[in-house]
Amino acid sequence: MHEYKLADETPVELVANGERVAILLCTPINLDDLAVGHLFSRGMLRDRAKVLAVGACADLRTMSVVAPGGVGPDRYGLGTVMATGAGPAAVRADASGLRTVGSGLGVGMNELKAWARAMFEAAAIYRQSGGVHCAALVTRPSADGAPYFVVREDVGRHNAVDKVLGRGFMDGVDFSSACALTSGRVAADMILKIISAGIPVIVSRSIPTTTAAELADAAGVTIVGRIGDQSPVVYTRPERVV
Repeated sequence: MHEYKLADETPVELVANGERVAILLCTPINLDDLAVGHLFSRGMLRDRAKVLAVGACADLRTMSVVAPGGVGPDRYGLGTVMATGAGPAAVRADASGLRTVGSGLGVGMNELKAWARAMFEAAAIYRQSGGVHCAALVTRPSADGAPYFVVREDVGRHNAVDKVLGRGFMDGVDFSSACALTSGRVAADMILKIISAGIPVIVSRSIPTTTAAELADAAGVTIVGRIGDQSPVVYTRPERVV
């Protein structure tokens, strides 16, 4: 009989330039990526050159981002306490004022399936516990021949996405040519993060919610769901999927 380990979860306070931004219930790994990604996905951090320091305290209960003049207001008015299952307590439910994501990436379904398989193969904690989420950020090979592929895990699906966005942001990834993948359903809070980053395609093992699909369609984001099925479903903007 397989013995699964418990999923690590702890409250971590996010502080930006000395001010508390949020309390995140999360898996306390890759906290630097989570801190930056959370600010970036809420539209509060846009210039990585202004990020002077990112770090967590010794007990992993506080993570701090120092970016003088680089942290602005919350673009979406999200709540300050994030729950692992439902995401932010409040999200905007209309597309007014949202950015429009460009045509960007064109992909084949077999390529998306291969990226999803690679994500799950790299998700060690998921295999050990069966109770955490994983996310990935992928681009095709660049001019020097190296593709970009990063996977992060967390007990919260939105936290896992924040972690890959934060890592990509600090690595200078061109989000307009990137694909995001997630093991969880794509709800409104998730799609707002993708729109904020300017990512044209998100792939999920699960499905989108009605609000997420409406926001994605209005902003020009392609959602592909049920990626593990024989025939995945393209819910919005199917023109990107070859």
